[in-house]
Amino acid sequence: MLPLKTRDMNFKKSKLFFFWQILRYSENAEHRQAMKQAKSKWMSALQPGRNSMSDEWAWINFEALDWIAAQLRPDAKVFEYGGGGSTLFFLQRAGFVATVENDKQWFSALEQAIAQKGIKHWQGFFREGLPVEADKSRDIAFPDDYKSNASGQENLSYEGYARCIEQFPFAHFDLVLVDGRARPSCMTVAAPYVKPGGYLVVDNMERTYYRPALQQLLANDFELVLERRFPTPYHPDFTITGIYRKK
Repeated sequence: MLPLKTRDMNFKKSKLFFFWQILRYSENAEHRQAMKQAKSKWMSALQPGRNSMSDEWAWINFEALDWIAAQLRPDAKVFEYGGGGSTLFFLQRAGFVATVENDKQWFSALEQAIAQKGIKHWQGFFREGLPVEADKSRDIAFPDDYKSNASGQENLSYEGYARCIEQFPFAHFDLVLVDGRARPSCMTVAAPYVKPGGYLVVDNMERTYYRPALQQLLANDFELVLERRFPTPYHPDFTITGIYRKK
């Protein structure tokens, strides 16, 4: 008999789990039909050997992935918090991409992959989390605390990581992807650097502690474009990738 964990994962990669999620998360008939149409891509992406780097896909849900691919222009400028397959995805479609990454080994692998492809329109930055006092009270939802919820990183500050974008002019980027550490901090810091009419994209908006920072942005400078659960590559659970337009 298979171990319980293995059996659970096998179920989560099944058609039954796929359709259970559709029943749970669909908002209307159109949403339900759109999710059903992503089934073959979802199941294919879960096969062994598939990953965002080899596929050169951003690891966001399929609906957001397709929407961004259709929107990006060859002269677009993109900034991303967290690199990988998304970096290669953007480099195929945009005129300039800047990436900030906190993991040194992963950043080196990304640099090597880009160098091997001879890509010149990329700028990468390594910014690791820095230690703070272990007994200092900090809130993962509060942008000024620059805190990550990742295991083992609770006592690190990602202020330098979040503020890496500040070396560029205001309203410089057509799109900013927030898909790394301390996301409430990153989306708040990045907002002035998105052009009017440009887009802020925040992955995993099903995490409720992102909401307070987002609501502040929506109240002032941004409007909702897309935000609903959808099948996601390389992951059995449907997730929410939010897309917000700068007013």
